[in-house]
Amino acid sequence: MIGLQFLLVISAFPWHVLQCIPVEATIKVALEVKGRLDKLKKYPRETYNEVIDRLTRDALEEAAEELADEDIRDIEGAIVGIKAGKVYTAGELMRELGID
Repeated sequence: MIGLQFLLVISAFPWHVLQCIPVEATIKVALEVKGRLDKLKKYPRETYNEVIDRLTRDALEEAAEELADEDIRDIEGAIVGIKAGKVYTAGELMRELGID
């Protein structure tokens, strides 16, 4: 799979020309990394680009799902409040939020 970069060329002609210019990069990986990439292929002809693309997309999605430090502190604070008996009934919560 080759990444493509699109350039729009506007000229004096009454139409526009769209050119596709392939953009590639070469990377060096250790033999053991190549071996791990080979094991991660879903099918024998899957390219290394496809494997790396899939793995990086999965990693980014997983990272986005992780809780931020502030979220963890909020959850821990809520647990402390619950253990201390600071809880609301549904009715109390609705009244406090003005949803009577």
